[in-house]
Amino acid sequence: MPTREEALAERTYKEDGIDVEKRVFYTLAGNSKVSGETLQVHRNSKAIALLFKTLLDAGTLTEEHLDEILLEVTW
Repeated sequence: MPTREEALAERTYKEDGIDVEKRVFYTLAGNSKVSGETLQVHRNSKAIALLFKTLLDAGTLTEEHLDEILLEVTW
């Protein structure tokens, strides 16, 4: 079983220097550019990613809480 940090890196694209928006978007929509996903999935993922970034920037959401949310989505 992977460690928590390994799971975060593998399932939620957590790595040093990645923008919060990209990390959330890739977790929700996937990281492939051509995968048959609909435009609506991309729009929803982008909106949620921007919301999470705004909450992090405002201090309403912590990095630890973001990690927990994204892990929950990927289980």
